[in-house]
Amino acid sequence: MTNKLEPIERRKRRDPEIKVWDRFVRVHHWLLVLAFATAYLEYKKFPLHPYAGYLISILITARIVWGFVSKGAARFSAFSYRPDEMLAYCRDALAGKASYYYSHNPMGAAMVYALLATLFVTCLLGLLSYSASQQLGPFGALIPDTWEDKLIGAHTLGGHLLAILVACHLGGVIWAAWLHRENYVLAMLTGLRRIPRAIPLPPGAKHPEKPGTAPAFIRTLVVWLNFKRPFVGTLLLMLLIICLLVLPVIHFLVGINKMLPAY
Repeated sequence: MTNKLEPIERRKRRDPEIKVWDRFVRVHHWLLVLAFATAYLEYKKFPLHPYAGYLISILITARIVWGFVSKGAARFSAFSYRPDEMLAYCRDALAGKASYYYSHNPMGAAMVYALLATLFVTCLLGLLSYSASQQLGPFGALIPDTWEDKLIGAHTLGGHLLAILVACHLGGVIWAAWLHRENYVLAMLTGLRRIPRAIPLPPGAKHPEKPGTAPAFIRTLVVWLNFKRPFVGTLLLMLLIICLLVLPVIHFLVGINKMLPAY
């Protein structure tokens, strides 16, 4: 984990692909993307916004539990770092020689924890404000309506803070793709990451059970996205996911919003 990998060297090698992100983490990640995008971009849609908030609350709770009971890269202990380790990684990253990490690197780990904490607090504020304004939700009429303005203000502030964190997260993924010459978006779709040969296989890591079973054109595409053009591939996948998945799903949900029962 301490090997310094220059970007151009990483791009030329054919490092072995290791199964890192399990199915739960991958499905959870993309559901959370859709839920947050819907809640933030369509915050005026009722009751779509509260339903998206409920889904986010469930996903965050499930991820916290999974961080303690799972094995491998998804476990919180796999990406737990001291502040000095985070600062050291930042210095190395800015110098273009950051170390490789099997799970989240120290900067990525800080972002994960910041997102989880902010999502949790913002969802809680949303549930409380929903009760204060509509007398609905899990808290029902327990929250005084006099709290409504302050709760909504705090919930709105949390949503904007989350948007800033998400923007930083996307920027970090793009930066890491350039720095390490690895397509992290593709890794969150397939679960596979390129592990440098100089790094010992971490506990719990394993090769794909059935390597090479995908059609030839899929394998060729993956090689182009992850080995030949990882940085461009990252940008391309981000654009395709936004245009072909996130926006169409939000458009569909907005279309059925009036059909959703209030709760």
